[in-house]
Amino acid sequence: MSVSSQASPDRKKSRSSITILVLGDEGVGKSSLISTFVARHFLEVVPRVMTRVRLPPEPETQVVTTICDSTADDATAALSTVPSNDSLSYLLSPPKQNEKRPPSGTDTNIVNSGMEPKVDCIILVYDLDRIETFYRLENHWLPMIEKYYDGEVPVIVAGNKMDLVLSTQTGIAEEQSLVRSRQQLISLLQRFRFVRQCIKCSAKNLLRVQQVFIKAQQAVLYPFSSLFDLNTGQLTHECRKALTRIFRMYDRDNDGLLSNAELDAFQYQTFAVPLVEQDLAGWKKVISRHADEQVVKDGKFTVPGFLAIFDVFISQNRLDVPWKVLRKFGYSNSLELAIPQEITANRFPSLSSSSRKFLAALFHQFDSDGDGMLSSDDIKEIFSIVPGQPLPPWHPLRARELLKGCFSLPKNTHEAQQEDNSSKNSPSPMDFSLSASGITIASAGTFPTVGELQSTAVSITLPSMTFLEWMGHWHMLTAISPSVATAELFRLGHIHINNPKSKRSRTRRRERELSVYVVGSQGCGKTSLLQLLLQNDPHDTLPTVSAETSTTHYKHKLKSADKDEKGEEMVVHFIFTEVPRDLLTKENFEPLISSLHQKVLVVFCFDTEQSLLDAVEVEEQMLNDDIARVFLVTKNGKAEDEISQSLYKVAQEHCNGLDLELPFFTNTFDDKNASKQQRELILKHLAQCGLQEASIDEPALKKAKPHAEQKRREAAKRRKMIWLGGLVAVAVVGVGVLWTSVVVNKERKGRWGGWLSNLIFGRSKSNPSTGITAQTKYE
Repeated sequence: MSVSSQASPDRKKSRSSITILVLGDEGVGKSSLISTFVARHFLEVVPRVMTRVRLPPEPETQVVTTICDSTADDATAALSTVPSNDSLSYLLSPPKQNEKRPPSGTDTNIVNSGMEPKVDCIILVYDLDRIETFYRLENHWLPMIEKYYDGEVPVIVAGNKMDLVLSTQTGIAEEQSLVRSRQQLISLLQRFRFVRQCIKCSAKNLLRVQQVFIKAQQAVLYPFSSLFDLNTGQLTHECRKALTRIFRMYDRDNDGLLSNAELDAFQYQTFAVPLVEQDLAGWKKVISRHADEQVVKDGKFTVPGFLAIFDVFISQNRLDVPWKVLRKFGYSNSLELAIPQEITANRFPSLSSSSRKFLAALFHQFDSDGDGMLSSDDIKEIFSIVPGQPLPPWHPLRARELLKGCFSLPKNTHEAQQEDNSSKNSPSPMDFSLSASGITIASAGTFPTVGELQSTAVSITLPSMTFLEWMGHWHMLTAISPSVATAELFRLGHIHINNPKSKRSRTRRRERELSVYVVGSQGCGKTSLLQLLLQNDPHDTLPTVSAETSTTHYKHKLKSADKDEKGEEMVVHFIFTEVPRDLLTKENFEPLISSLHQKVLVVFCFDTEQSLLDAVEVEEQMLNDDIARVFLVTKNGKAEDEISQSLYKVAQEHCNGLDLELPFFTNTFDDKNASKQQRELILKHLAQCGLQEASIDEPALKKAKPHAEQKRREAAKRRKMIWLGGLVAVAVVGVGVLWTSVVVNKERKGRWGGWLSNLIFGRSKSNPSTGITAQTKYE
């Protein structure tokens, strides 16, 4: 499926209306500006305050625009009140019949306490022929707007009556005025960061009137603050994350670069316009002027080079281009990625074949030194495009939020280490001019460099991971919450939706996932057992108060038909979930073990008669005969002969009664070498019991389900009887068909014989009354 079809934004949350408020001193031409824009011609006489104007929706955006006029006194009074009291409600509300405007200075909250339509943008007008109205912008209007809206609402500054300026100034005076005006506007933009643009216009000459309102609409539709940070002079951190994710989605060969073909695919799927060779050469020439970063490598675009392209558009106030790209791939105005509903609804507890291939390619792409291990920096680089800190989803800082409401959480095995990571890049100048696929870029003075993606000031050192550990953690995450796992893959750039009915590819190295639920009464030693299996210190344990999930893997050989040929190696990813006794209820436990799409094994740990009785009680209440189970005796350092013979005898009788494997002895406090060997034996035993696949040295299947062998024999017997019944039925049908064929052939033979007899000896007649046939004689 194409990228564009999967990454459509959430239309339910798209904007449907824009409210523009026009402010300014008396006599600057606010009403004339609105009238000229609506009527497309200048009227000498206009009302003091224009009625509210509602424009029809634009064909492309389908957004309705409402323009609200105001008087200076009313606006000043409204903006001078407490912002949270909706003091602009009177200015924005439609006038009622016979309603009079209150006198200047009246608190509009008292006059009208109705709900205020939200102001999305402000057009602030001043008179180019009266310099005092410009000074009022800096000293009165903009500080008041900043205080009221906290700098959240964009402002377009419109200098009206440019026709008067052009008619009164000529020659050197005009040039000096333009220089002074440009310096004043630059100072204004630097001081008030929410001012998006300053436009000089003329309502009388219809000069740039339409541009004023279009820029006001665009300031709302294409927010600037989400894309660019004026304080640092760079793209915002969230914008770089979003664009880097899009970069990875089109990096089809996973070389960390975008070739001409890959960039052309991005261009065509986003804008439906192919990228010609001339455009590519022009872009490479432009962004190669960056001195601090490598933006082009081997003729291909790097991540900083790809980001620099959008930096060009933003510096030229072409915000519609990056926003069209971002919204194409599902990003909101706050650059939050919308996860498709089919992903959040995923309940299949296993990675799809395409997900495995994607994760494998991701591992090898970001293995920076090629040693088959992902370092801490490699892992953080992979997750540098996800929201928040660049941490994997199983890390406690992210897992607590992502997996909120799940039955279990990943076991905390990470140790955080603080380090300073607050380096910043300084901007560098660049001049450019080129034409690219219908998008014209005018010359500009400077635009900032694009730094590498960085985490917040606090960084965490993560343990290195091998490929099997990397895949094991993803299997663990999928077992805990399939929807969270697929959503995280989507954030990393993978867009395939898992289909349980799709055929899964078979690689030479076979992999299996086994969900193992470890249960037992408190203090029976199950936590120490898991520490041993995870190759941690068995002494380092704390009481388990919530369900914790961890992962490890085990390799073993499968039985080969050819004795001379080596058996195929299979990797088993164990997903261990330790379930505290308090949480072991049927409501919690039954949904975990009843999945039809995963292998499940329940491990009962016991070390006393009481813990054994408790395990048997749980087994009887929670499990049916289709669930595999294993009983483990956790000795916790005691000698084997110290284990109560009566305890083991009771456990043995219980297992024999259900035709299960005998209880398996474990000792979590053996020496290091013995513990390693014991770990291999335990994992092998669990794999054989849970997967029901025989190894080369034990061809017989392990008995992990009650009376499984007896059921198999009965099933085989039933199949044999069905085959025999089928064979008998086929034989009967065959005899019937054969008999019918013989009778039909005999009748046909009789008819041919009668015909020959009549021909030779004459016709015979039949007496109808007596049925006697007589031969007619001719004398």
